[in-house]
Amino acid sequence: MLEQEEILNFLKQNKKNFRENYRITKLGLFGSFLSGNNTENSDIDILIELEDGTQNIYELKSRLRQFIRDNLNRDVDLAREKYLKPYIKGKILKEVYYV
Repeated sequence: MLEQEEILNFLKQNKKNFRENYRITKLGLFGSFLSGNNTENSDIDILIELEDGTQNIYELKSRLRQFIRDNLNRDVDLAREKYLKPYIKGKILKEVYYV
């Protein structure tokens, strides 16, 4: 089963790729894989921030999601801080582990 350490290593190893090809300025793991409550059906929750002025955000996020999914064989949920629901935002920002 996929482990937290594998995900974090993958994210760290691809940090330059994420910055250059997906315009990612900030990337962090949160959710069940970070807390250790993941199951075989858990997706990978990742908080991202993009460079100011980034165009085609939907396309970039789709490509990034697919890249991570292809490499880790797990569904991926990408979230951006400014779009987090207020009732969950504080919890996520307290727990997120940035790479």
